[in-house]
Amino acid sequence: MERVLWRFVAFFSALLAAVLVVSWGCSGNSNGGSTVTVAQACADVAAARCQKMQGCNPQGVINAYGDVATCQSRMSETCITNLGAPQTANTPSRTEECAQALSGTSCPDYELGNTPSVCQPPSGPRDAGSPCSVSAQCATAFCLVEKTASCGTCASAPVVGASCANNGCGPGLVCDSATQLCAAPVPSGGACDDNSVCTPGLACIASSGADGGTCVPQATTVGAYCDVTDGGMRCDGRQGLYCNFPAGRICERIANASATFACGIIDGGVIDCSAGAFCQRTGNSKNGICVAPAPEGGSCDTANGPTCSTPARCVLAAAGGTTGTCMTTDPTVCN
Repeated sequence: MERVLWRFVAFFSALLAAVLVVSWGCSGNSNGGSTVTVAQACADVAAARCQKMQGCNPQGVINAYGDVATCQSRMSETCITNLGAPQTANTPSRTEECAQALSGTSCPDYELGNTPSVCQPPSGPRDAGSPCSVSAQCATAFCLVEKTASCGTCASAPVVGASCANNGCGPGLVCDSATQLCAAPVPSGGACDDNSVCTPGLACIASSGADGGTCVPQATTVGAYCDVTDGGMRCDGRQGLYCNFPAGRICERIANASATFACGIIDGGVIDCSAGAFCQRTGNSKNGICVAPAPEGGSCDTANGPTCSTPARCVLAAAGGTTGTCMTTDPTVCN
């Protein structure tokens, strides 16, 4: 269960970075005739996004930000910063429309980036191959940011079968950890295996002795039976749940700890780290200490910690590596 939980946290972190860096141009330098201000539009879309995250993935909000208020503050700041991106085709009015449209988006669609069209970046003036910081600068409406670069390049969104070894995938797709190729997430009832990624909210469950399994809903309530070898369900880590084996294999609440406190599997329970902290372990130990996220310009390690304080991400020193430097994709630099 711990392996499943941490895989989920890593998936959420990658998705969050994609939302902040690629999908958010937020707004442009003109308001397109609307009276909404940049500050108001960004505050509204940040509130809408963080409330949606809280409804779909409350544990993810705790892991990345600590609380909804911090989520809103940082997302709003990112949005306002992105307004300085030259030649972006987004506008404050479009950002405000997105804020109003997000409430009707399902959790799986939101988490996969399948947001309403008004929340998707419009095409900008920059040709493929041009530098970018937000997708709305690009004629392709996609700014591809490699894991080893702080700035992006206008390109077509990676499709099913495209490499994701050093970059993310297009909206609605996930990176297959085994093949390092972009793939469509498996829907409910679909066939899967250990390397498949089910649609958010689902887990791959296989019958005893079977080569593969089926993507089925995860348990979302405390007390649900979670012995998958005996007909149970996996506990939904997004909802802050883990499978407590000593207590009878039932879903229990994950505890959360801030930096410098103990984390991992302790006395049968699971303690996760909050506000961007990373559970740093020694050797094969099942428990460790929460290490605070590194600031902009600090050293980071995606496998061993520390990670970066959102919205910064760990720009890797080498493709396929885990160490790097915390950086944000800054519109004033990526030109």
